[in-house]
Amino acid sequence: WIESSLDKLGSIWGGSAFKFGVFSRANTDEKSSDNKLSYSDTHGWYTSLGDTAEEAFEKVRGYVAHVAQLATKGDLDGIEAFSHLGDAYKWKIAFHYQNRKQPTIINVFRREALAAFVGGVASQNMASLQRAALAKNTDGLAILEFGEKVWSVWSRKKIPVWKLSLGTSPFTEEEREQLLSERKAVVHSETGKKQGEHFIDAPIGSLFYLCHGNSARLIGQFTTQAKPSDKGDGWVERSYKVITSAVKHDRYTHNSKYWSPQGNSTFYMVKPRDLPEFEETLLKPFFNTDLVTLGTHYYGFTNISSPDNEVKEAEELEDTESINTVPEQCFNRIYYGPPGTGKTFRLMQLLKNYEQKAETATTEQQQQQFVNEKIMGLTWWQAIFSAIYELGGQAKVSQLLNHPFVKAVSERSSSSNHRSAVWANLQIHTIEDSETVKYKSRIAPAIFDKAHDSTWLLAGDWQEACSDLVELVDDYKKIVDGRESQASLKAIKRYKFVTFHQSYGYEEFVEGLRPVLSNDQEDGSVEYEIRPGVFKMLCNEARQNPTQRYAMVIDEINRGNISKIFGELITLIEPDKRQGQSSGITVKLPYSGDEFSVPANIDIIGTMNTADRSLALLDTALRRRFEFFPLLPDTRIEKAADDEFSAPLAGLIVKTEQGNIDIRLMLERINDRIEVLYDRDHYIGHAYFLALKEEKDDEERFNLLTYIFRTKIIPLLEEYFFEDWHKVRLVLADHQKPDGTRFIEQTDVQEDLQELFGNYDIDLYSVKPRYKLNEDAFKSPEAYIGIYSNIS
Repeated sequence: WIESSLDKLGSIWGGSAFKFGVFSRANTDEKSSDNKLSYSDTHGWYTSLGDTAEEAFEKVRGYVAHVAQLATKGDLDGIEAFSHLGDAYKWKIAFHYQNRKQPTIINVFRREALAAFVGGVASQNMASLQRAALAKNTDGLAILEFGEKVWSVWSRKKIPVWKLSLGTSPFTEEEREQLLSERKAVVHSETGKKQGEHFIDAPIGSLFYLCHGNSARLIGQFTTQAKPSDKGDGWVERSYKVITSAVKHDRYTHNSKYWSPQGNSTFYMVKPRDLPEFEETLLKPFFNTDLVTLGTHYYGFTNISSPDNEVKEAEELEDTESINTVPEQCFNRIYYGPPGTGKTFRLMQLLKNYEQKAETATTEQQQQQFVNEKIMGLTWWQAIFSAIYELGGQAKVSQLLNHPFVKAVSERSSSSNHRSAVWANLQIHTIEDSETVKYKSRIAPAIFDKAHDSTWLLAGDWQEACSDLVELVDDYKKIVDGRESQASLKAIKRYKFVTFHQSYGYEEFVEGLRPVLSNDQEDGSVEYEIRPGVFKMLCNEARQNPTQRYAMVIDEINRGNISKIFGELITLIEPDKRQGQSSGITVKLPYSGDEFSVPANIDIIGTMNTADRSLALLDTALRRRFEFFPLLPDTRIEKAADDEFSAPLAGLIVKTEQGNIDIRLMLERINDRIEVLYDRDHYIGHAYFLALKEEKDDEERFNLLTYIFRTKIIPLLEEYFFEDWHKVRLVLADHQKPDGTRFIEQTDVQEDLQELFGNYDIDLYSVKPRYKLNEDAFKSPEAYIGIYSNIS
């Protein structure tokens, strides 16, 4: 039970069965007992537990019960001190017997996994690591959900990283610097402890850090297999690319383990249990990077072996336990609230989790982002021209089909015969006086020609006709050649952003027919092709990078026709229906006929303005598949300790000679009245007043406040109450203010009737009151103070 039946709640598979103290033998071959291990025909046990399996069982049973009792009391230090059971075994027992209403133990039983999450080291005791990890559960997640989050961090950090050392013997300082400039690593194939073999066998894409003696120099990634070196017999070399250079070359003194610069080793893997210490003591201080960032480079290579297998081969397994890798749970979430409550701001903060800083991105990642953003939307002929230009002005069709520009356009096309599409576009855009192309139907621009060996060339007035494409390709080549400055490179964005509206449909979101110019009609008539929508393209991208999180961001999600937009995908987006899940569903798309499922590494995030449309009217199917997070105006007096963006209006005062205006209190009182007269969905958000914080001059700050009220607050209230000015006056407390400080003034009915109609007899009860804006009130500080304080 503790190992197998409950393995989904934290696995402790691996190691020897002796970790349980006593076990039933599957292999009944005769074995001799000694002073450490005892065997009978049916069982094995630690000799210290007794002379028979029955004695050992009684002791172990007592140990298990003792740990269970400590767990029910929440005595983590007592569990830590209890030494009669193995670490993972006793902590898993404790996890199951703890107080479930007030849990103190996470279902992660590897110290290195917890240390990686809290920023500690695996040498810390389990009790302190469990406490530190739980202290970071600031979102109040359920214990199993939080355990998945903790493990997902470790999953991203548990990558194989090697130490490569080139010492002064047998290399001179000049030789080491020469190897650095040539980006070559050289090791003797017979280096002891199989280090030479490991150097040869490490897959292309393997990561290492290079040190010269005790000095860290760079982090690299192998780009070639090992081959004989010019240094002599037995020496082998590999080429590599530099991921990042050391930011300092100080002597490393933290430890002398084999993987450290001080360790007596040449090529040695950092063991998983040491990864947190490696990250905190070497990666961060010497390279200003971390394991997650390195992971993006490691997983960028598709020909590397499984990191788990690679790590397992190098790790010395001595009664170690592992937990099943639990992928980070995807979510579907909607942030909702009235206008000005920070929905967009919260979204922008959240999207930082789906970005990779430009300086940590590989050249390949920057190229792919460029293609996705700038190339994928090109027409066939534009992509073909760009590819030929990038290839130096000439190319064969086979080269074009393998070029990333043409591949990008091919991926979005419904045609399976991409070669035919390339040939057709080359011919219809061939210059008129071509000697090799006899195609009759041609359309502008005429920019191609074919040589006698079937090589396609740029021809005609292509410089002028395609100047914008030339500029586009030149920008791409700067990235490829490394000429693009770091400052101008963009962050890698793993999300797509759309806004729903009444006309938005399935065709834009999933896939649909798009009009394109015909390839074989001289008059340029229109044909239609099936193209993927924004969500399908994101799914395809996410499927190719399963270790990265992606997000589909939908603004104004409540304004679209959900059944029309999502179609059959409304079921596929449920987390348990995603690709690879136990209840995963695949459907056949109606246009293309492609088999389609939604990857588990995509989160769907929406926003909706409750003042625009009530939450109650939202599509029921959508409500059931999304979690909802309300965002209301924040008028708290003090900031929350765990939220730097809380209480944004705290202490915001507009100073005037007539008195100080407390913006926070004023907004709070306005919203209290709106809730009584209307509802909470029509609050006024704090964001309308944040601009006041940027204005330091008192007079200018007051002028800005008058502008905000005149152009934003009053019109918004007018819209909320459908020009029911009586309620607007109640919200602004105008009925309690003295003359001259009321924003909305009610005119005298009898005077109006006399002026308008003379002595004509009109029933006063059938006449509507008339209101007008008092422009002078906007310039009066008392008008604002009177909203929350009685100044009459």
